[in-house]
Amino acid sequence: MNIFEFAQNLERNHQDFYLEHAANTENKKLKIVFEDLAKEEKKHEQIIKNLSENKKGGEVESDILPRAKKAFEEIAVDLKEDNEIQQQVDVYREAMEMETKAYNFYNEKQEETDIKDVKETFVRLAEEEKKHEDILRNLMEMVNRPNTWLDDAEWYHREEY
Repeated sequence: MNIFEFAQNLERNHQDFYLEHAANTENKKLKIVFEDLAKEEKKHEQIIKNLSENKKGGEVESDILPRAKKAFEEIAVDLKEDNEIQQQVDVYREAMEMETKAYNFYNEKQEETDIKDVKETFVRLAEEEKKHEDILRNLMEMVNRPNTWLDDAEWYHREEY
């Protein structure tokens, strides 16, 4: 398996993960976050396919961060009433770890290539995977904060908001 096939499989697996969890959640706002992440992974898969066919990779950057922020603001309202959101912390953690591995993969591979288009595209893909990781970390912290704050309050300084 070459690097492009591996990367396409990686993106396809991430897409399947997000689609599965979007289908299995009752919370409409959380479903949107998972579906947006799946769309991003599908886009990454196509970019890598284009690279493998000696075409330009294409536009990598996205506007997922503002969309995720808007969804988080709406999810925060539901936190007190929707136990499902809080019960899925392990899903968010697993997704965050997937994104971290993808980020590391693209960073490592961009250093190993001398092909300009591949290097530049992998750098941009790594940046996008980092955004996904940040989204999931923020989601996990937002959801988990009510569960841990009282237990950990004496050990942590209060954060500035």
